[in-house]
Amino acid sequence: MSQRARVAILLLVVALVGAACGQKTGVAGTGGEVVAGGGGGGGGGTASGQHEPDDNDTSGVSDSEIVIGVHAPVTGASPLPQRTFDIGKDIYWQLLAANEPDALGGRRVRVVFRDDEFNPNRAVEVCREMVESEGAFILVGGGGADQITACAEYAAENGVPYFSAGVNEAGLEEASTYFALSLTYAQQAPLIAQRIKDEGFEKVGVAVADTPSFQDGHDAFVDAAEEAGLDIVADDTINKTASEAEALAEVQKLKDADAEVVFILTSPLVYLGIAGGARNQNYDPVFIGPGITSGLNQVLTFGCPGVAKGRFFSPFPELDVIDELDPDYVAAYEQFGQGEPADDIGLALWGLNKTIRLMFEATGDELGRAALMNTIEGGEVFDSGVFAPVEFSDGERFGGTAAHLLKADCDTKLYSTEEQFVQAEG
Repeated sequence: MSQRARVAILLLVVALVGAACGQKTGVAGTGGEVVAGGGGGGGGGTASGQHEPDDNDTSGVSDSEIVIGVHAPVTGASPLPQRTFDIGKDIYWQLLAANEPDALGGRRVRVVFRDDEFNPNRAVEVCREMVESEGAFILVGGGGADQITACAEYAAENGVPYFSAGVNEAGLEEASTYFALSLTYAQQAPLIAQRIKDEGFEKVGVAVADTPSFQDGHDAFVDAAEEAGLDIVADDTINKTASEAEALAEVQKLKDADAEVVFILTSPLVYLGIAGGARNQNYDPVFIGPGITSGLNQVLTFGCPGVAKGRFFSPFPELDVIDELDPDYVAAYEQFGQGEPADDIGLALWGLNKTIRLMFEATGDELGRAALMNTIEGGEVFDSGVFAPVEFSDGERFGGTAAHLLKADCDTKLYSTEEQFVQAEG
């Protein structure tokens, strides 16, 4: 199998990780805890009250189930079985259903899934279909900042709560029903700049995919780097589907500028192309960046040794520390994993599911869209113990508070958790 074909499989996995569910129906129970604040419980009416119920407020909620709609880009990247994802997406729900079948008022969660084809217009179409035809109570964006932004705008126009991992802020800050469940690219920028400074690097290169969704992450990092006294010696955009020739040209620019460390915000495919090209040119910078996609172990499987100096902030930690943070995770795989070992893909799914479930539970048995969003914005801290705690106030769209710093290890081809819950500014 070619390198590009293998990376295509990786991109499928990445797109699905954030979805927290799949094409098969999941079953939900409850567990965990809500920490701090005081706005939840008893129907969610004690929170801010900014959101008012409309005629569709309880669409997707019945006495027996809650319907969740998920979209993610999968077209053209599914030539091999997706066993790892199909197992991991249901582990958390199976454990909770087995332990607490009466949770969420005895309701179970039914998941519907649509492929958005990596197209913002298509994302709006499938989100509308899931809400209007499938009766989805909430929507979840599984990957692709452009698609997430487009669907979140639709959701806001129709009063539907929408969740994703943190991506861009521009285009989402005014989407009144959107909630980012981890730090955005811009929120991570000061952490990255400070880490570069702490490591003693001075000359920094910047390589960011040429898409409007990455612009605020780029600008935030440049500002943070300048404030930290770092010297940005190269600042380039690169095609988000860059060819091998384009990746090699970018490598040459970074090498000529003598960048010691490279802030990179691209797809895994482009990252692997740049990192591999750098190694072939005897250029060995540290790569560091925000987000989830480049922090999965599959990147090391496909990209070592070129990615050996990769470091990425992530919503979730790696397997080396999960037992101390959440001992139920590996045990759940032993019970429900069909003989497969626990992995970081399942861990991403586990943490995202836990956070959303905490929000449902805090709202109470009288679950509606307005009550859910008012509860979320009521000042409570929702702490899954895997993702960093999230906290939202009135009108706040970006609730992340911290991230885990992952470090590549090409000897094991596994990321290790270099630092847990690195706190963001503010």
